[in-house]
Amino acid sequence: PTCVPGFESELLVFRVSREHLRPGMRLGKGKSNPWCSIQAFAKKAVCMFFQNATEPQVPILQFPKSGGGLRRRKRAWLIPPLNVPENKRGTYPLKVVQIRSSDDKLKKIFYSITGPGADLHPVNRFTMDRETGNLYVTQPLDREETARYLFEAHAVDDGAGQAEDPMEIKVNVIDQNDNKPYFTTDYKENVAEATAIGTEVVKVEAKDDDEPGTDNSELRYRILNQDPPLPTDNMFEINPVTGSIRVTGSGLDRGKTLQAADLAGEGLSGQTKVILTVTDSNDNAPVFTQKSVIDENKKDVVVVRMIVTDEDEPQTPAWNAKFKIVSGDPDGLFTVKTGTNKQEGILSTAKELDFERASKHTLLVSVENEIPFAGVSVVTSTATVVVNVKDVNEAPIFDPKEKLVVKPEDLAVDEVVVQYTASDPDTARKQTVS
Repeated sequence: PTCVPGFESELLVFRVSREHLRPGMRLGKGKSNPWCSIQAFAKKAVCMFFQNATEPQVPILQFPKSGGGLRRRKRAWLIPPLNVPENKRGTYPLKVVQIRSSDDKLKKIFYSITGPGADLHPVNRFTMDRETGNLYVTQPLDREETARYLFEAHAVDDGAGQAEDPMEIKVNVIDQNDNKPYFTTDYKENVAEATAIGTEVVKVEAKDDDEPGTDNSELRYRILNQDPPLPTDNMFEINPVTGSIRVTGSGLDRGKTLQAADLAGEGLSGQTKVILTVTDSNDNAPVFTQKSVIDENKKDVVVVRMIVTDEDEPQTPAWNAKFKIVSGDPDGLFTVKTGTNKQEGILSTAKELDFERASKHTLLVSVENEIPFAGVSVVTSTATVVVNVKDVNEAPIFDPKEKLVVKPEDLAVDEVVVQYTASDPDTARKQTVS
């Protein structure tokens, strides 16, 4: 019969309770082809098992062999990646895995690794014991710096060159929740004080350098405090997932402290300040009340100065007042204009007043701002300005003022030339004309 090296089974499994493991303990025996007098080796591509309990338990990677005497193509075998947690505690270097060649029973084999993390940048993150094939990590790893290492393991026959095709090894750095969420900017926004409830005023966003798509980077937002806490301490609400901040009450305040926490709100957290500058809205109407007395027959005389108050921000269009005569002046006897301080209405006579025609004028004057009211129901302020006209003793008036009289030149002495009648405009006074 032809001798074909190999075991009768491609995979040998020995089940042993870990608590019964002892140094040097024999785990089992595999039956080889009885026609072969040479050493037989398993044909399984990758053999992984653990060492005894006296050393850290790490997997052992066996260099794969191609069957039937044919050499495999380079990287034709898929080696399961190794997983190493970042920031792992312990005394370094830490053993990760052991590389073995099936030829190491027959001859001296030397092991090495090449690639990024070994002999390329970042150099010496991983090293391999030349004699045993043990792979070590030399320092705590940082997934945020390098998430995966890919290098090749080599087995060289002492004095005879390459004993195995290079084996590709992947090391995944397992993420730990070691990064706080952080905000990349401070938030400063202008918000009108009359902003409607439900309006989004700002949207915040935090970042987390832990692995995306995991609980370590799943953020939740919340408002920690409001300063000042007036008129209530919950004037705003934040969407815990999107970071959208909306108005929930009327009468806005100024500042908020926000928090973003990972692990869906239960892990590490970061904070930021949101400053909301409340801009004035025209939601307060000016108010005033005035009465006045003025002499008749005077024009361009200030009747009254109407002082108003406004609770909006001073020296803004929402605070500046403008006045208008609404009713009570059909003949245009009065005019009103705004004073230089923007909070005073100056009512003046546009024509001479006549006590005998009207001894009192009742004017309805309105005051409003330079810009419309902002989305709130505010009644425009009006005032009834009563102008009492003071009677002045006026001279009698001839009617007509001029009269043409024609008489002959030989008119006799004491002859009546013309009869002229004068009247007293002060009809309310008891006086005679002489």
